Amino acid sequence: MTFARPFAVATLALVIGTAGPALAPIAGWGTAGAQTAQISGAEVDSDELAAFVRATLSMAELRETYIDRISSAGSDAEQQALVEEGNAAMMTAIEDEPGMTVERYIAINEAAQADEELNARILSTLEEMSGEG
Repeated sequence: MTFARPFAVATLALVIGTAGPALAPIAGWGTAGAQTAQISGAEVDSDELAAFVRATLSMAELRETYIDRISSAGSDAEQQALVEEGNAAMMTAIEDEPGMTVERYIAINEAAQADEELNARILSTLEEMSGEG
């Protein structure tokens, strides 16, 4: 799958470049209760970076779908059900990515927010995957 570079870079920047964990793209999804190990960027190899980027792009697509559905929901209960459904879909998207777990995804995301070199490696991987690098 290839992605247009401007869309992909903007999507990745939205997910990993904002304050807070990338696992909160739908309201109500935080890392409460999740135990993640702190890692350094040096601990993340190129295969894991690629898995992280693919999972992030999958989550961004799901986020767009669910944000639209949540905003048009008729009741608070329907919105909450859609939030839960969207959260589960995003966790599944991460877990379905070979070599990636939700816990490792969170750890890489947190490391990327603090480590400019890791963040640059992620963006470089995105560019390579989109054929623009």
